[in-house]
Amino acid sequence: MTNNAPLAQRIQQVLDGYRPTLYRDGGDVQLLKVDEKGIAHVKMLGACIDCPISLLTMKLGIQRLLKENFAEISGVHAITDLDISALYNRTVPG
Repeated sequence: MTNNAPLAQRIQQVLDGYRPTLYRDGGDVQLLKVDEKGIAHVKMLGACIDCPISLLTMKLGIQRLLKENFAEISGVHAITDLDISALYNRTVPG
């Protein structure tokens, strides 16, 4: 892919290379947008939504990957459809 391709397309290509790591644990990531400040907004999907280490995956995996490959990316903001309070209010089986 050339450097003339749109930023979102180039980011997708890099994320595609990282996806097998997420797939192994039943997760995925979707690029939503890159804002004017260079923040890539991503949506965590599948098992990544409420995985206790998804924040670590996002910071050490996805954010590092994007910042290393794209000078224009200054950070990553990950969202899920899950209300974060639901993580604290769920009961542990057993």
